[in-house]
Amino acid sequence: MSDAARIIREFCDLMAKRDPALLRPFLAGDAVYQNTGMPASVGATAVLDDLAGQFAMFPDAYEYKMINLAVDGDVVLTERLDMIRTPDGVRGVPVMGTFVVRDGVITRWTDYLDTALPTKMMSGADTSALVPATY
Repeated sequence: MSDAARIIREFCDLMAKRDPALLRPFLAGDAVYQNTGMPASVGATAVLDDLAGQFAMFPDAYEYKMINLAVDGDVVLTERLDMIRTPDGVRGVPVMGTFVVRDGVITRWTDYLDTALPTKMMSGADTSALVPATY
C-alpha cells in the first residue's frame, strides 16, 4: 500500500472517533476541504471547524466506510459511505472523495455527493432509490 493510501485510510478510519484534534496531524496548515456545491474551508483550523460542525450535526453516528480506494501518485480517490444516524437508523450517504497528499499530509480534499441526500435521510424520506443497491 502506498503512503498516500495508508494516510487516507487512517484519516478516514478516525472519523468514527468524531474528534477533530485526532485529525489535525493529517492536515497541511494550508489544507483546503470542500464539499461540492458549498464554499471551501481553507486552512487546517477551518477544515477542523467544518468537521466539528458535521460531528455536532450527527452526534450519535459518524463514520466513513470505505468501498473502494484508488491511488495515482499523490492523489487518492475514495468511494465511501459516510454513515449518519437517521430516524430509520444508521444509514450511509454515498460519497466520492479526492485527496491530495504531499509530504505526508493532506493538502486538498474534495468530496462529491448529493448534498440534499442527508437532509432527505434525516427527514425520514424513503431514499432507497437514491442509494446504489450494491451497498
